[in-house]
Amino acid sequence: MDATTIRRGAVAGMVGGAMMAMFAMLAMWLDAPAETGFWTPINLIAHTLWRGAPLDYEFSVGALVLGIVLHMMMAMALGAAVATIVGRAARLGTGLGSRVLTGVAIALMVWVVMEYIAWPLVDSAAADAFTTWIFAASHVIFGMVTAATLYLLVNRRSPVTAKLAERTAA
Repeated sequence: MDATTIRRGAVAGMVGGAMMAMFAMLAMWLDAPAETGFWTPINLIAHTLWRGAPLDYEFSVGALVLGIVLHMMMAMALGAAVATIVGRAARLGTGLGSRVLTGVAIALMVWVVMEYIAWPLVDSAAADAFTTWIFAASHVIFGMVTAATLYLLVNRRSPVTAKLAERTAA
């Protein structure tokens, strides 16, 4: 794993993490039973470290800041891991589709661990409050977007991705 791969992975993870969060927040709002809503996913992430964070849709500045920081840190770390694995697949000459499927497979493996092992052990209240299908679908979105972003960063197919790739390589 070289520094360029880690930087590109972190950037791609941030993009994927942002898309994942947007989907989860909108889906929880639209799928809203009485106790969930737009801010619920961020609150649940924050609740993992700060038990004072709400477990529902209530807005909290502290939960917002903590939830976003935690989520983006995890997205960047997972993005670096995806970049390493997808980078190895790229050396085998695979195309965009194979790389995206690899990213989705990695994200789904992480979802299984988070849904059924890690999050329930750390904070069962938050884990139980997150709608399972939304949590799974948001991980699929993360894997797709992160792997596609990596592909664009590496292949520099547009002026925008060329600029971003230059910045991540520096």
